Amino acid sequence: MELSHEQLLGIAQQYGTPLYIYNAEQISSQYNRLQNAFKGVNARFFYACKALTNINILKFMKNLGTNLDCVSINEVKLGLAAGFKPKQIMFTPNSVAFSELEEGKNLGVNINIDNISF
Repeated sequence: MELSHEQLLGIAQQYGTPLYIYNAEQISSQYNRLQNAFKGVNARFFYACKALTNINILKFMKNLGTNLDCVSINEVKLGLAAGFKPKQIMFTPNSVAFSELEEGKNLGVNINIDNISF
C-alpha cells in the first residue's frame, strides 16, 4: 500500500520530523521473491543488520523467517533482544578485540572470523 501525500503530511504532523516510514508489505514481498528464487535449493538467508538496526524491523525480519548477519557485538545483542535465537545469528566482526569474539562465543552465536588481530 502506497501512502498519499496527504497521509504522509498527516503522519509527519502527528509524530514530527524527521520521520522514517517503512513499508512492511514491500519488505515482505521482496523477501518472498528472494525465497521463491531459491526454491528447491538448500539456502539460508541472512538480513544484514547493519543496513537498519531498528528493533521493530529486526522483529519483523525474524517473523518473516530470515536469519541475521551482524558486524558488531551490539548488533548481536539487538538481534537477541529482537527474538533471534543464537543459532540464527552470524557474527562477522572486522578487526575487533578478541574479547568481542569471546563475548559472541559466550552468547552462542555463529562466528565468521575474517581477521584476528591481537
